[in-house]
Amino acid sequence: MSFKHSVTTEYFARGAKERVVSPEIEGTAELNINETVAGSATDQLIVATLDQSATKSFFIVSDQDLTFETNSSSGPTDVIALQANVPYIWTTELNSYNTFLITADITAIYLTNAGGTLANFKLRALTDATP
Repeated sequence: MSFKHSVTTEYFARGAKERVVSPEIEGTAELNINETVAGSATDQLIVATLDQSATKSFFIVSDQDLTFETNSSSGPTDVIALQANVPYIWTTELNSYNTFLITADITAIYLTNAGGTLANFKLRALTDATP
């Protein structure tokens, strides 16, 4: 079974609208996570794995500011400071402009919410087990 992801970007200025849709990216597996993170939560563990080298598409977003850490809460491999409602998106199609901020396989995810409001976190990833 295959799965497909694509990214749509829209830009509006002075009544003009530009819309760009990336080509569909195909993979053999998806990782989909929806989690809530309590206000003032520190290093909330999400049990998840992701093969970095097989990743074709990666998307994370939260409706509150969050710190996203991979593999360890005390010495994380990767750290992404998510701003509320500003997604981090990486795909193989957008690779010429963006560096993939996940530098190693993910064995665990830790989320920290320094604010006082419950956060809704989403992760979507597409991988190809036979790259």
